[in-house]
Amino acid sequence: MSPENEESDILKRLRALEEENAHLRHLAKSYNVAKTLTVTEGEYKGYPTLTFEGPFRSFTLGITKLTYLKQAWPEVESFLQRHAQKKSGQNPTDDDDVKI
Repeated sequence: MSPENEESDILKRLRALEEENAHLRHLAKSYNVAKTLTVTEGEYKGYPTLTFEGPFRSFTLGITKLTYLKQAWPEVESFLQRHAQKKSGQNPTDDDDVKI
C-alpha cells in the first residue's frame, strides 16, 4: 500500500470518528438536559392522564392506573426504602425516610 493511500484511509477513518464523536456529544447533551422529572397533565381519547418525563423513557398513566398505584403506595414506599438504601450505599439505620 502506498503512503498516499494509507494517509487517505487514515483521513477517512478520522472523519468518520469525528462524525461519530459529534453524534455522541449531541446525545449526551440531550440526556443532560432531561435530567429533571417533569409531570404534565394531558388527555388521551378524552380521558385525563399524567405524563412523566425525565432521564428515562417517558410514560403516561391514566386515572385507573394512578388509582391502583395510590392503593399500593405503602408497598411502593417500603420497596423504595429497602432498595434505595442499597443503591445509595446507606445503612438502613442512617435514614428511615426515602427521599424521592
